[in-house]
Amino acid sequence: MQTSTLRPRQSAWITLFALTALTGTSVARATDAPATKTAIAGERNLRVLFITSKESPQCDKELSRLRQPGGEFEKMRAAGWTIGAGPDKLVQIVDRDEVSELVEKMDVHEFPAVACIDHGEAVRYFRSGCTTPLDAWTFGFLAKGINERPKGAVLEAARVESTGSYHLRGNHWSVEGDWNPTRDKVISHLRGPNHSWQLTVAWKIDDWSLEELRSLHDDLHERYDTGGSSGSQSSGSNSSDYSRPKSLR
Repeated sequence: MQTSTLRPRQSAWITLFALTALTGTSVARATDAPATKTAIAGERNLRVLFITSKESPQCDKELSRLRQPGGEFEKMRAAGWTIGAGPDKLVQIVDRDEVSELVEKMDVHEFPAVACIDHGEAVRYFRSGCTTPLDAWTFGFLAKGINERPKGAVLEAARVESTGSYHLRGNHWSVEGDWNPTRDKVISHLRGPNHSWQLTVAWKIDDWSLEELRSLHDDLHERYDTGGSSGSQSSGSNSSDYSRPKSLR
């Protein structure tokens, strides 16, 4: 039953396997057990961090969901992902104390926190509470900067403020290096030289919620910055372009 479940989506999971080529390092053992020194093949410059905190019960809950038989981690491993505690993994499970400088820089207060880092700097992160679920497609986006989620996928109910003016999403880009910008800062940034030419008259952004503004900002970055085709940026694409996105070069 498990094999038949994965087979119809095999071509989609193969796109995720191409992530191993992003960093040029070899694939190590595909378990999420604590890595030993002999299992570490070398630190990946680009990887996704799943940052946990001993003080947050939600971390154990999320990991249990991801690790369950037939769950997201199992599907990802079938596609070639490596998941574990070592820095050689595509998804590294790490305690906040081990990446304290990054946690402080991102001003993270809720855990688990999930972010993609490139050469030690965060480039994208997952924000819970929006409509984007934390699943294999989200991990793929965090690592590649390209949304390959199939059209018609059932998303989660939003748990953040929304005015209904713009679709919500949970994968955020920083705003001028700020991972927790204020609403006023996002509006000012959107009206600045980087994005003002991308806005349309119909968008009354002064009336939008912070999460709607951030979602718009994310979409603008992916539409113009990642170097993929216009189709590769839409929610329903299965892009065949597996080259490293410009934003991560």
